[in-house]
Amino acid sequence: METITLPLRLPRKLLKEVDNLVKAGLYESRSEAIRDAIRRLIESKMLLLEPYRYYRLRVEEAIGASKTPPTDPDQLIEELRRIREELWSREKEYFKY
Repeated sequence: METITLPLRLPRKLLKEVDNLVKAGLYESRSEAIRDAIRRLIESKMLLLEPYRYYRLRVEEAIGASKTPPTDPDQLIEELRRIREELWSREKEYFKY
């Protein structure tokens, strides 16, 4: 994999914490620690995006399932609330909070 060198500015305190992780033997270098942090950031954000993609698909299905657009806004809002609650409960279960 090709690597690119980036100029990076970090507060001293944050860099000291990264150095402590390297000194503790958790990482071979600052670069490896920062690469790992970036991978974890991307992974966590992708996990957060998934429920919203699912939510959008469910909403599109709910709207597309009827041959005509919903005529009762209250029913549509209630269905959206139900889907949202389902997604939140899945997220709570996944992240254990």
